[in-house]
Amino acid sequence: MTMNYRQQIDRISGHLGKITQLYHECAKLHGLTYNTMLVLGALRYYQSCTQKQIAEACGLPKQSVNTIVKDFQNKGYVELLAGNNKKEKLVTLTPAGQVFSDTVLEPRIAIEERVLQQIGETQCQQLSDILEQFADNFQKEVVQLQNTKNNERNI
Repeated sequence: MTMNYRQQIDRISGHLGKITQLYHECAKLHGLTYNTMLVLGALRYYQSCTQKQIAEACGLPKQSVNTIVKDFQNKGYVELLAGNNKKEKLVTLTPAGQVFSDTVLEPRIAIEERVLQQIGETQCQQLSDILEQFADNFQKEVVQLQNTKNNERNI
């Protein structure tokens, strides 16, 4: 039996869409947007990082990250500290930001952990490995397509 790759990618995309929608719902429970929750999660994970690092980690435009960071700064959730050079600023959660982060993210993290426990250790590892392989191969293909398009423009 031949695998129908189009049907498989449609199913995978549907599952990813459903998962993303559920993360939107988790954010909404706290009056946040999905992007805001992503940035908060990145800040919690990295502790101290640049807006560029957050944008890359979350797959968000730098301007979106900047808007969210400014909002967090106005609310007293983050502070900007001097980085490696005069231009670089490191974003760090304040004590109030850490409390806010815990309030927003802990319930979601508990859900994620319960779901992964239900799936089991072996399948979680397989899922992670397969998603990593898919992401790496997809990235290679996208880079190749970008290079092809750039070459066509230069002709």
